[in-house]
Amino acid sequence: MPDVFNITLECHGALIEHLGGETVALQLEPPHTTAHLLDQARVHWPDAAGLLSRTACARGDALLTPDAPLTHDDTIALIPPVSGGQSATDHDAHLTEAPLDLDALMAETEDEQSGALVVFGGTVRLNNEGREVESMDYSTYGPLAARTLADIEHETLAAFDIRACRLQHRTGRLGLGAVSVYVVVRAVHRRAAFEAAEHALEQLKARVAVWKNEHYRDGSSAYLEGTEVARPERPR
Repeated sequence: MPDVFNITLECHGALIEHLGGETVALQLEPPHTTAHLLDQARVHWPDAAGLLSRTACARGDALLTPDAPLTHDDTIALIPPVSGGQSATDHDAHLTEAPLDLDALMAETEDEQSGALVVFGGTVRLNNEGREVESMDYSTYGPLAARTLADIEHETLAAFDIRACRLQHRTGRLGLGAVSVYVVVRAVHRRAAFEAAEHALEQLKARVAVWKNEHYRDGSSAYLEGTEVARPERPR
């Protein structure tokens, strides 16, 4: 095993622009940990140092702790603050490039015992902080995003007196008025349904690996500020 490991970095969100591509190479000297990897990335790309200091690392559908060991020829995804956003084998149930199908979600969650149904749909809006928006690009780190959406569904079901919770997020470029996300909750009573839907939405916005790149009428574009992803406590 060589002392210097060749690491492939998968870039997401604004890191694609800062590091110069969707994938970049980094040679990592010991210690071969994610913390040292991020330290070295900040040295190699000083203009991105601020963003890299708020970036998490992932392999597959799992976030890595700072002391997680790396291997030679490893591929590591860099997860900057998310602006979003199931298991990895059920990817399409939670993330899709196709227009979201509310009727399908309604049918999937249909429940005769529920007297309350709450549906939230997020759409691309015209104005953001005084700038006119033309469209929005939603990009994602699919394995982690899909798993996190499923986790939020399960957590919401466990925390609230509800009978169903479904989240689905769209990816790709969306025009004005297009629906980017649906939250569907069913419960016996309305208060639990409203509270659960709001909880699920806030968790989605804070934790799901989705990034928003706004395109403006003047021809410019910008990634929206996001929420830093919390690192896990144990290696995975």
